[in-house]
Amino acid sequence: MMTDKLTTISILSLTIVFIFTFIWIVKRNKSVNVEIIPSLVIKKEMDKTTPDLPLGFGYKISWMAVKTKNIQMLSQLLKLKKTSICNWKYGINAAYENSIFITPSIDGWALVCGNELPDGDSNEIQEILITLSKEFHEAQFFSTHRVTEYHCWIKAVEGKVIRIYSYVGESGENISVNGKLTDFEKKFNLINTFSKEAEDSNYFDREDLTIPDEELVMQIAGNWSLNPTTLNERADLPLSLGILGKR
Repeated sequence: MMTDKLTTISILSLTIVFIFTFIWIVKRNKSVNVEIIPSLVIKKEMDKTTPDLPLGFGYKISWMAVKTKNIQMLSQLLKLKKTSICNWKYGINAAYENSIFITPSIDGWALVCGNELPDGDSNEIQEILITLSKEFHEAQFFSTHRVTEYHCWIKAVEGKVIRIYSYVGESGENISVNGKLTDFEKKFNLINTFSKEAEDSNYFDREDLTIPDEELVMQIAGNWSLNPTTLNERADLPLSLGILGKR
């Protein structure tokens, strides 16, 4: 009799532990925000080749804006490997993993997005922009990351890098500030830790300083070319396909 009671208690205890474990797993999975990290929704069976409408992106990723309608030539100049035709949904998700997605041209600009692009402060990205701007007149680079508060934008025109700005909020310092301010940037008093003003101990207390954030990166991108976060809001864009590839 005593053995039967102990057995019953053990079974009930295991059942309760199983139930609470199951509830915890379900709640944990529901807490994942797939909108912030779109790569989590990629599935092997996801359709890749049916044209779809543009999707917004831009946060926690790097991208280039290139003034061209010829995305095939752009893919060749970037020397992408294993290229294939791809729609927006699959392409953007893949860009957040380890692929490069070249969007269809919008308003004369093609966007090249992917976390596999070189760092904004590397010589490699500048060389790529120089090459692309020689061929297509203008090429731009943007990058933003919430964890380190890294924000960067670069513009190259006709084979010359004319503007670079990058800032890391985590350390409170610029990595690079070169070239003349573009007209849109003149609206802001961008923080410049390389400036003589920054030698003042009260520099960071100034209320007129503009400390870059991801929204400012999007504003500058929108002024220079395209704001990628708003592409899904446009009703004038058709169903289309881009190019997916590897570096």
